[in-house]
Amino acid sequence: MRLAGRYRITERLGEGGGGTVWRAVDELLHRDVAVKQVRAPSGLSHTERAEYHARAIHEARAAGRLSHPSIVMVHDVVMHGDEPWIVMDLVPGRSLDKVIREDGPLPERRVAEIGLSVLDALQAAHARGILHRDVKPANVLIGPDGRALLTDFGIAVPAGRHREGWADLAGSPGYMAPERLRGEPEGPASDLWSLAATLYTAVEGEPPFHRSIAAAIAAAVLLHDPRPMVRASPRFAQLLLAMLDKDPARRPAPQVVRRVLEELAAGPEEPGERPRARLGRLLLGGALVLATGVAAGLGAWRLTSSDPPADAAGRFTAIPEPCRSLTRLQIQELLGTRADSDKETAGCRWIERVSGENRTLIVRYRIPSASVRAAAAELAAQRAAHPAGSCSDRPGLADEAFVCDAPDPASRTATGTTVVFRTSNLIVHVAYGRDGDRAITPGDRSVAIRAAELIRAGLG
Repeated sequence: MRLAGRYRITERLGEGGGGTVWRAVDELLHRDVAVKQVRAPSGLSHTERAEYHARAIHEARAAGRLSHPSIVMVHDVVMHGDEPWIVMDLVPGRSLDKVIREDGPLPERRVAEIGLSVLDALQAAHARGILHRDVKPANVLIGPDGRALLTDFGIAVPAGRHREGWADLAGSPGYMAPERLRGEPEGPASDLWSLAATLYTAVEGEPPFHRSIAAAIAAAVLLHDPRPMVRASPRFAQLLLAMLDKDPARRPAPQVVRRVLEELAAGPEEPGERPRARLGRLLLGGALVLATGVAAGLGAWRLTSSDPPADAAGRFTAIPEPCRSLTRLQIQELLGTRADSDKETAGCRWIERVSGENRTLIVRYRIPSASVRAAAAELAAQRAAHPAGSCSDRPGLADEAFVCDAPDPASRTATGTTVVFRTSNLIVHVAYGRDGDRAITPGDRSVAIRAAELIRAGLG
């Protein structure tokens, strides 16, 4: 089959909700190209179908004006069999979703590199007033040299234009920003939300709102928190959760996203180990404070140095809301079932009573002073108050942290582990306890430490 008398179709490369991609030979220029056969949604009237095709042609031509090393170039749009076909560069390699499916989750450093390339592409498109509207792993191509390119601007739209009805629902629900699903106006922040969902999938191995059917996915995007991240470092998790905020006004700005990704991409990576972001690295330009409503609901997240001068003023002026330290899904992950929160003075308690062990998690905050030095001194005093040999340091968790194999008296449980850490001038106590055998197990320590990691990630 030939298109427009010059593009000879040779083989099918892939298929998705928006159409089928074919390999073809441009017989005029004697080169291989990729051609996307645009498929209109089913159930459209003749008029709606014609409108869909007209928009696809218009928007593909708009995307054809984009020229950037991280964007798959659109060369032509032709009509064949009453359907538009979009002619693009043929990029050898695999799509990101295929890489994840075949190789598993990617190292965090590599995901950050991919994120920077896609961010470059999006900012180039946004500068021309074009939204991509379908950023997802299937539309990120990884070339043989490792370079990541963004493709398929087939449902792209000029920024500020609002589509209605069937046209607004084009795309994959797990990677569509909440405002799109709500039928609200979208903007560059919508593409960045989709980028965050894509990077989340790359580092965790599954999407943030994975469900079995499309309707459940859309409901999760609108109503639920992302699944807890278990492979990402606290720094990366903090960034992605902020980008996935359901309110576009609270998402971090592109320049902030870029700075964090640059730091993560330049970070150390030990063979065979999960990369850990360097929590103490000072971002370019100094401390950045952004108001967000991240999934943990802690209000303010901060991208700042975790190792300021000892006599510096701390960054916390008020105690965070303890019962919003952890999401419902995180509590379910930690305790094995749902548990209601019970607010206490400067703290919060969750208890599950299904297992018969009364598994209990307690979180408490304290700001002893506006001074970092004073907070560090108090943490040292608390460390010294425990019997010798009962506690061990936990480097990398926060500015300072230690773990003690002893139940918190307030938990009223027989067995438990307590984690105490300091971030700036805030001291955080995380205690996990249970009834039953008094012998502390690695699982007890794991629950307490994991809870502390999640809280630290939310605090920023």
